[in-house]
Amino acid sequence: MTETRVFQPKPLDGMKEVPASKSSEKLDAEAIAFFRGRFSIQSARYYQVPGEIPWIAVSKSVQNQMAEKSIQRTMLEWYEPGIDFVEIYPQGSNGAAFAVAMPKETDLSADKLVGFYVLGAPAGAR
Repeated sequence: MTETRVFQPKPLDGMKEVPASKSSEKLDAEAIAFFRGRFSIQSARYYQVPGEIPWIAVSKSVQNQMAEKSIQRTMLEWYEPGIDFVEIYPQGSNGAAFAVAMPKETDLSADKLVGFYVLGAPAGAR
């Protein structure tokens, strides 16, 4: 597998990196389903986010850091704000992208799992 290089934002203060787990496997599956074959996961980092930090804070932090690098989020036609907690930031023309995701069924007051993904073109598109 070739390494995909993309700009990756820094996690918010208070986000603690955690190892892969059953919960992260579920999040990976949700993200892959959301990508609908347009991207494949090249690598992932997972963070535990305190309950008092909402998804919108994570999302805005990522958006602001990406905007500083002139990288804009792509809006897929099936994206449903408030329901889908996945954002994709394409970079370059080779299918590379960065994505941030949180599980759909997250209890808003509990600690949350957030995935930072480096994406590439799907295997068949190379």
